[in-house]
Amino acid sequence: MIILSPNDIFQVKRKSLIADYDKETIFNLYQPLIGASGSALYMSLLYEAKNQKITNVSTHEQLLVRMQISTQEFLKARGALEAVGLLKTFLSGAAEEIKTYYYEIYAPKTPKSFFDNTLLYGMLIKYIGEKDANRLKSIYNEDVDEEKGVEISKSFGEEFHPDFDDPIFAKTLKESKNRGRKTAKIDSEFNYDRFFEALASISQITQDSLTKKELKEIERQCALYGVDELSAANIVSHLYDPSLPKGNRIDFKKMATMLQNETNYSFLSSMHRKETAKVTSDSDLAHKINLMETLSPKEFLTILQGGATPASSDLRLIDDLSAKFHLTPGVINALIDYVLTVNNNILSRAYTEKIAASLAREGITTVIDAMNYLKKITKNKRKKETKEVKSTTNETKEEIVEESEEDDVSWDELMNDIRGGERDG
Repeated sequence: MIILSPNDIFQVKRKSLIADYDKETIFNLYQPLIGASGSALYMSLLYEAKNQKITNVSTHEQLLVRMQISTQEFLKARGALEAVGLLKTFLSGAAEEIKTYYYEIYAPKTPKSFFDNTLLYGMLIKYIGEKDANRLKSIYNEDVDEEKGVEISKSFGEEFHPDFDDPIFAKTLKESKNRGRKTAKIDSEFNYDRFFEALASISQITQDSLTKKELKEIERQCALYGVDELSAANIVSHLYDPSLPKGNRIDFKKMATMLQNETNYSFLSSMHRKETAKVTSDSDLAHKINLMETLSPKEFLTILQGGATPASSDLRLIDDLSAKFHLTPGVINALIDYVLTVNNNILSRAYTEKIAASLAREGITTVIDAMNYLKKITKNKRKKETKEVKSTTNETKEEIVEESEEDDVSWDELMNDIRGGERDG
């Protein structure tokens, strides 16, 4: 265990451009996750980076005194910043009496990227509730474009007439070292460092042995089936064939089959009985959405089935929803839940893929947006059924319409809970 001493020194650098509106994003969206101390530490390190252009290093004691916080509070705040991708920490001289820490500060995600991120948006809902989370989301909604007529703006070429044969344009193609809008990746879903550490302990496979495309496919399949890095390393070590060309050394069809059979249900066995009632009921929607956001589709389907292992055909369908339609695990969970609800607990491939194609065309990436879109499908279907009812007797018509309206109210209440109350928002 590394103990931070007030005498330890640190250097801090900004790794991306950080504008004034980024500070608003920190306080509006990130502060519920990192706390007031985390926000204060971020701002303090930001200005410390500016000060260190004059004095190269500072001690932690100086920072703690200025912020009026304890070492424990500092470490907690620093950990929160690291977890959400705002800070990276490096240590030099761990065995020395005075250690040196290097801090890298990253810009926060844009509001759109924040709300598109399952982990960040999901945790925001968990911490402040859906009503407040959606109120914050509405602040950043784009204004609806009004009809303005035909655009007559000039293009760049029309105005400047650039000569692309000019050598100066070739020169600008060289890699620039200027800082841009760079954000740190949140280390969460699949940790490549842990994966390669596990792989190195059981095989001779190195990071250079696998292509970026192969690593992305490994990560994708592990996210779908809820498999950790150690299990992934074991499976990859069995399937890896060094005699094949690089990029084709892993049989991903076999890997999918092995992952489908992976019995990684240690936590599900203790929770599925108490969770099943909540998942199949609309009385606790925040809980249901949280499960959709955080569980893999295999785990979520297992809970819906009362702990029973999903059929191989259902797992192949889940894999296709990810590979063919590029749906996120959360959206796949929302789709599975919808199909089972409206289709008498039958996960029909044709019906599921039809809706999946629509979700993909709409570019939907979050659970809440998926549920909202599926609500529209339900309403449109009911409108069509209501029109068909007109050919029946008045009595039958009234009964069906009345039943449809009751269902519609129930679904509206469901979505109203998710959105935190549209009229209150």
